[in-house]
Amino acid sequence: MSFCTDIKNELADIKTRDCCKSALIYGYALFARSFNAKRICLQTENEKNAYSYKKLLSSLYDVDVNIKKGGGVRPTFVAEVLSEADRLKILASVDFGITDTSIYTDLFYRDCCVGSFVRGAFLACGHLSDPDKSYRVDFNIKDENLAKEFLRLLLDHSVEAHISKRQSGALVYIKKNEMIVNLLALMGASSVSLQYIETSVIKSLKNKTNRARNCDNANISRTVEASHKQRKAIEYLIKHERLEALPQELVSVAKLRMENPELSLKQLSAKSPDSITVSGLNHRLNRIMEIYEEIKK
Repeated sequence: MSFCTDIKNELADIKTRDCCKSALIYGYALFARSFNAKRICLQTENEKNAYSYKKLLSSLYDVDVNIKKGGGVRPTFVAEVLSEADRLKILASVDFGITDTSIYTDLFYRDCCVGSFVRGAFLACGHLSDPDKSYRVDFNIKDENLAKEFLRLLLDHSVEAHISKRQSGALVYIKKNEMIVNLLALMGASSVSLQYIETSVIKSLKNKTNRARNCDNANISRTVEASHKQRKAIEYLIKHERLEALPQELVSVAKLRMENPELSLKQLSAKSPDSITVSGLNHRLNRIMEIYEEIKK
């Protein structure tokens, strides 16, 4: 079972206030596959989602909703109002086709009703990515004007979202982690929101740990590579009896490096009997490398 399926199952189980039931089923129906005089239906891969949709429509409007299962490896469920009279009854309750707007806001008696409406929309056409993989919520909306109104509704309730046009309709999407948390809170998904926050925090900590580990590994690799080049240069100078001819401070640093091949500059500095700084130590090793290159030429 996917992360999004788990989330939708939990959202469908949220107990809805009486004042919010109309807004919830309106969000469900308006953002479902079809919502017009010819067809009112929800198509979903989530069986529980289909039966929640049926239960809400039947109880609120006293209409019959037929559920049909299809598909093969990934079954789909189509919950549909087959009676034309029932469809007209539902459409009339939200002034469908009469008002200039796509969303009938008279059903929003309180702010909680807006949250229930958004929850219905998410259950109908939304998708939430697993926060272990990415931070993203998509609402795949069939009508561009409806998508624009829905975007404004989210923005009015502290959820920053964006829109992109599609061949059929538009996609309203959210990519910021904190905005996804705001959306979950708006939908009344307090337990889901806490679960999402916990998962995203764990992911963030893992990423920080991995970055720190990668940084450490990179530092180790640079230390090993630099030490190898320095020792190679010093061995060349020793072999050609040129090391002892160098100034004493360079000879001292060269011997310190040869005796401690695995240490970083900071560790070498701490080990040096001359109390030399890291910068000073690095300068002397670089001078040895320059002398080595000059002699080789």
